[in-house]
Amino acid sequence: MKWVDIGVKLFPLIVGAIQWVEQFARGKGRDKQDAVIELVKTGLSISELVIAKDLLNDDDVVQAARKVIDAYVALQNVIASKAR
Repeated sequence: MKWVDIGVKLFPLIVGAIQWVEQFARGKGRDKQDAVIELVKTGLSISELVIAKDLLNDDDVVQAARKVIDAYVALQNVIASKAR
């Protein structure tokens, strides 16, 4: 259950990073996704001190975060296309 709690806490960090990158970063696709991952890693480094886990270097965590980014951006794009 501890991992579920971490995932729930990580989601807002990912969403905030996506919003920041969409607003301020240049580039597309993978470049923006890499920027989001870097922002998430920065925020996550503080959390790691509290939970005593090394999530920053866990490929499964990074890949899962990339999937969340893709899903969130896809949802944003669908909603934007319906609003036109």
